Amino acid sequence: MNREVSILAHLQKKVGEQFGKQISSSTDCDKLASLLSYNFNSNLSAQTLRRFFGLIKSTSKSSHFTLDLLANFCGYQDFENFSKSYSNSELELFFGDVENNEKDYWKKSEQLCRKISESPEMLINTHHRLMSFPLARKYFIENHPMRDMIGTVYSQYFLAYLKFNKSNEAKIFAYGFLFKSAFLLQNTELMELYYKKVKETELTEEVHVIPAGLKYAVQMLYADFIGNEYLFRKYSAEMKKVRLQYMEASEKSVCSFEYTVLESLIFTNRTKEMKFLIENNTVQKENDEGYIPLQRKETHDEVWKILCAVAYQKMGDQKSTEWYFNLVNPENLEIGWKKYYSIMYYFVDLNRVEEGPKTNTIAKLKVLINKTYFSYYQDLLNNFLESTNDEKYHEGLVEQQPLLVS
Repeated sequence: MNREVSILAHLQKKVGEQFGKQISSSTDCDKLASLLSYNFNSNLSAQTLRRFFGLIKSTSKSSHFTLDLLANFCGYQDFENFSKSYSNSELELFFGDVENNEKDYWKKSEQLCRKISESPEMLINTHHRLMSFPLARKYFIENHPMRDMIGTVYSQYFLAYLKFNKSNEAKIFAYGFLFKSAFLLQNTELMELYYKKVKETELTEEVHVIPAGLKYAVQMLYADFIGNEYLFRKYSAEMKKVRLQYMEASEKSVCSFEYTVLESLIFTNRTKEMKFLIENNTVQKENDEGYIPLQRKETHDEVWKILCAVAYQKMGDQKSTEWYFNLVNPENLEIGWKKYYSIMYYFVDLNRVEEGPKTNTIAKLKVLINKTYFSYYQDLLNNFLESTNDEKYHEGLVEQQPLLVS
């Protein structure tokens, strides 16, 4: 049952409760139509009600007027307010508990992320439990996608999310993360599959600025990966035009269109495009999503510094690299983000021209790679270790750990 169908079924149930019995016959619809006419001076027909309650077959959707009137009958201002109330009820059922009744679902999601990251059993159990709560799954996955764990069975969360979220925005969001997972695990078949899924999904009006940037990030990274210069230039040119359409949205978002594209381009050597994105980054001026806490903005700002440090290092701009690198504090990264972006940060440190041993940085990278299972970084570290002449670096080249399985 998708979200829309679930909410309509809930409205049918609530109307029945208000009416005094569940609507199950044509006679019930006649009586309800008379009641609505008397109480709300409406002209909603009994035939329309029969279609709404599935007593007669219909291929058309109920009108806004019908939905608003029925929601009003149940005590709500309109159908939109009814929908929000239903969504919050499901979130409360999923996240709530007897000891803690506060409705800070963002905080509860963060707490769940922490538990998942510390327990493989919790990772699997939560996945199964989320299957029964489509709205909670939507909230949890969209607001707290755990980059640290996309190399594990956590990636199945995105597939479950797509089961009940069919919008173009949802498809780009989920397939974009699955593509990044396949890239870091070096699974070329899945990379091609998810690239095609992202490519064939159009940027319709409802697509938010972050998934919009992700669409071009995936396409450009894949074109670079397969060495198709024509395709890369095509996507790059399209990206520069489309970003202009999202500038106003970027000004209201915790991270910009350019930020989202740069997140993937740093895995390439496309320094010209990286420089363009950094120099033309749209800075946030206001927040149109008030429920997002300051901590998330701080995390995005920390990530931006890391992305810039990576990009400028690839450009050979040592001064800018050092400036951004010295601004970074990995401890400011949120749960679910810390390992993913700390790896980037420590690779910048590993390749800095600064004199002195890198033993501590190498040790940290080994731990992070073993925890995330990102074989892409394993190869990068092994290549570094093999290229250095210092034998103390050669001890214990990183070995791929077995992936968690459900």
